[in-house]
Amino acid sequence: MMKRTTREVLLLDSPALAPLAALAPPFEARVLDWAALAQAARRAPPSAVVVIDPFTAGDPFVLDPRVRELIERVRMVPVVARVPFAPGYAGAARTLLDWGASEIVDAELEGTPDAIHARLLSVHAQPLKRVVEGSLSRFVSMDALTLVRAAAEVAVDGGTALDLARIFDARERTVAGWCAREGLPPPRRLLAWLRLVLALALLEDPRRSVVSAALSAGYTDYSFRRALRELVGAGATPRERSPRQALAAFNAELRARRERARPAPAA
Repeated sequence: MMKRTTREVLLLDSPALAPLAALAPPFEARVLDWAALAQAARRAPPSAVVVIDPFTAGDPFVLDPRVRELIERVRMVPVVARVPFAPGYAGAARTLLDWGASEIVDAELEGTPDAIHARLLSVHAQPLKRVVEGSLSRFVSMDALTLVRAAAEVAVDGGTALDLARIFDARERTVAGWCAREGLPPPRRLLAWLRLVLALALLEDPRRSVVSAALSAGYTDYSFRRALRELVGAGATPRERSPRQALAAFNAELRARRERARPAPAA
């Protein structure tokens, strides 16, 4: 599996967003009109980010009707919306977040490549994190959650256990020890779970083929099916599985690890 070294930013062709075309690494901007943006976002890897000006319908206070459709169609790619932090725009910002936008950025303070850079980093893998955290066991500690969130970032980039260790500026063996202490699988298996959930979440888009979802999550078609059998079980096609089912199996594994780690009762 090839790790993605750049993160594509799909930038709506709008005068308000024109300054953002010169983004610094790891981001690489593509400027697209609405039609091309909608197509590109559907095929984009989950490491990508979509940045839009949501007020392109002619009225500076009215959301473009294409915005909601875009957000709903690209649920596993973060969508960042540029909104003026000024009177009259609070309702639009709330609506965008309700529709599923990952982040709202200030049109004035974050209208340059340098200013928006940190926000683009912060939304990395956010859709996958939301899917996982929404179904994760309540017994998972905050330290374990930090490791899971980091693993989600590595999974969408197609990274490895070494990349997970680099996030914490630690050795692989050290991170493996942290995982064991927090009742998580070893890093390689943790990444396998996150990658599987990602592929199944991508496959919830009925327009995506199994091959497309597998490739976007870092699999070949065959290795995706094999991972599905090994982690969740045989007896169903990828289309018949869901992220929730995979997370239920993941939670069951976490529960089994907690049980094995529990001290035996005194004689």
